Amino acid sequence: MTAITNPRLVGFLADPYLRMEALDTLNPVAEAMSFENHEGDWNSLLFRLHESKPEAILLDLSSVPADLNIAIRQLRSQVPRLKVIALHSSAEPQSILSAMRAGASEYLHSPLADCLQPAITRILDASDTESSSSGRGKIIGFLSSKGGCGATTVACHVAGELQALTKKSTLLADLDLTSGIVSFLLKTPSSYSVLDALKNISRLDESLWKALLTEKAGLSVMPAPVVYSRWDHPDEEQLRQVLRFARTQHDWVILDLGRSLNSIATAVLEEIDHLFLVSTLEVVALHGLQTIVHGLFAQSDKLQLVLNRTPKTMDISTHELAKVLGRAIYAALPNDYLSLYQSYSSGNLLDSKNVLAQQFKVLASKIAGVQPAKTKKKFALFG
Repeated sequence: MTAITNPRLVGFLADPYLRMEALDTLNPVAEAMSFENHEGDWNSLLFRLHESKPEAILLDLSSVPADLNIAIRQLRSQVPRLKVIALHSSAEPQSILSAMRAGASEYLHSPLADCLQPAITRILDASDTESSSSGRGKIIGFLSSKGGCGATTVACHVAGELQALTKKSTLLADLDLTSGIVSFLLKTPSSYSVLDALKNISRLDESLWKALLTEKAGLSVMPAPVVYSRWDHPDEEQLRQVLRFARTQHDWVILDLGRSLNSIATAVLEEIDHLFLVSTLEVVALHGLQTIVHGLFAQSDKLQLVLNRTPKTMDISTHELAKVLGRAIYAALPNDYLSLYQSYSSGNLLDSKNVLAQQFKVLASKIAGVQPAKTKKKFALFG
């Protein structure tokens, strides 16, 4: 069967009888369903999934080379939203239970003639519905090149400005679980955090979601946990599921991802629409920035660079710096530590008349694709 550039459905079928049965059932509608049967080994399958990003896979359970839980995690590490339709030659209760516990969306057994097409149609229809609902909100991540570069400050103010500019539902979520600075800066103490959303993911709905959030200056805020240990580290797939749900509830989802390329930032990359790397002009920070940019080469279309706390007079222009870093500077923000200190002491964001606040407004306008409100002074800090 000819390889399809972007198949909606991929098959991985080792059992010759099951493969023949599945192909006979699907051949008449293979083109309409955009179906491709992969005939390589497991590693080449993972590469093919990463390359083509299908919506579903027909997985012959006899073809899985390792524990099924591990195998499905490997599949979804390539395509986080992948739906798995498990196929088997018979309806063995233990196989059914194992497949569903591992995260399979469907379990089908021979004969497939009457059940395969309807199951695939259900999966792809559900995928279309999920895509349309998940397309509602945009997810924007902010990540510091090293500790102390101010990604949390930028995330908080951009979230506030996006809400003010667009008048749309905006969530500020603190995924820097070890620090939890957002709640401290905005004075929004809460008994709940993203960990509570993860623990209740099976019953997560609009009412429960709202109960987990706190409100601040028009923003919905999901703080980091007050106490966090390595035993609380979230399951990566569940974390992605929470973000997908957040998309359906908010027009803007702003994530504080902490510092460096940590495990949580890496886990949610597939869900993020735009990732802003925040750095200062310190040599160590710029080195960390370069390291992250190189490490995320495959995700380079999502990356934007933000320089924070830039001095009035720079020893190197943003254009020259862009040449060194290999990427254009999306925004350069001035330093105003004193004003930030005073605003955070009262649990508020910067006053809208503040010079730095105006630059946050310009940055948010650029992200949202809207014109910022005109001000008397112009601050041409963008490269």
